[in-house]
Amino acid sequence: METLKQPKFTGIIWLLLRLWLGYNWAMDGFEKVFGEGSAGWVGNKAGASVTGFLKGAIAKSYLAPDFVPGSRPGVQNWYADLVQNVFMPNATLFSYMVAYGELLVGIALIIGIFTRFSALMGVIMNLSYLLAGTVSVNPQMLVIGLLIVMGGAGVTYYAADRFVIPFLKAQIAARTSGGQAPRPRTA
Repeated sequence: METLKQPKFTGIIWLLLRLWLGYNWAMDGFEKVFGEGSAGWVGNKAGASVTGFLKGAIAKSYLAPDFVPGSRPGVQNWYADLVQNVFMPNATLFSYMVAYGELLVGIALIIGIFTRFSALMGVIMNLSYLLAGTVSVNPQMLVIGLLIVMGGAGVTYYAADRFVIPFLKAQIAARTSGGQAPRPRTA
């Protein structure tokens, strides 16, 4: 039973979850950056695709022309206001942020570099999509992302973080103490 608690064992499970999540993010981002419809995300029509998505969120909110007062909208009022007043006027910027954000989160999770931070950025994107009234695979991705963010030591056992983070900590310690950087430990 102790084997089940060992990072070597749990790390395999975390690795599989991380790879699944990273693959989904990377493929979604790759399609937006390099796929057939990329012009609507990062090309000469950047902002067009995200504008369509945001209009869909508005259509599910109290801001929709056919909204019936007293009914519950699919998109919360505060988020509809955020979409209308912040995201829509800056659709081109958010288009690039979404496309490259998805791609970079995916790559980082696959490699296992800055794993928890990358998973957190994915969680924030998933939460944004869910708040905009889109379900799809977002709930599963959100849950797995949260598990990675809050997971134990095994999360980064089979990840580049296992080596990169101790190295960076040693470099920062050396720069702040003015001394020689200690050699990072590897488990």
